[in-house]
Amino acid sequence: MCDKEKKCTCGCEDEGCNCEHEDCKCENGECECGHEDCDCGCEFGEDIVELTTDDGKKLKFYFIGTIEYNGKSYCAFEPAEEIEGLTEDDMVIFELSDDDGEESSLLPIEDEALLDAVYAEFEKAMEEEDEE
Repeated sequence: MCDKEKKCTCGCEDEGCNCEHEDCKCENGECECGHEDCDCGCEFGEDIVELTTDDGKKLKFYFIGTIEYNGKSYCAFEPAEEIEGLTEDDMVIFELSDDDGEESSLLPIEDEALLDAVYAEFEKAMEEEDEE
């Protein structure tokens, strides 16, 4: 925790909630402090994952969830940082492949019709979650 106590602005309305870093400012439930170890209570703080591209570049994404569709698993992510070619509202979907039971790989979906169908399933799942 910071030496200087301040009320967290993440919206949790917990008066005892304090940010770990003085420069942590959370708005609309999204952490904007840039610290991976932020414990300010924002809902996305724990769901940031780092994905490594084939060329070794590490990119940060918010993990949205995993769904089953036609017997396969798919994972959805949204950018947690500026990524060339993506906007902050873009959803990136991969097929989850269990190579050897210990380590999983994320495979790109090259079939546009399949990608559209999986995207629709994610949208449906998110709407149902919002209704609950």
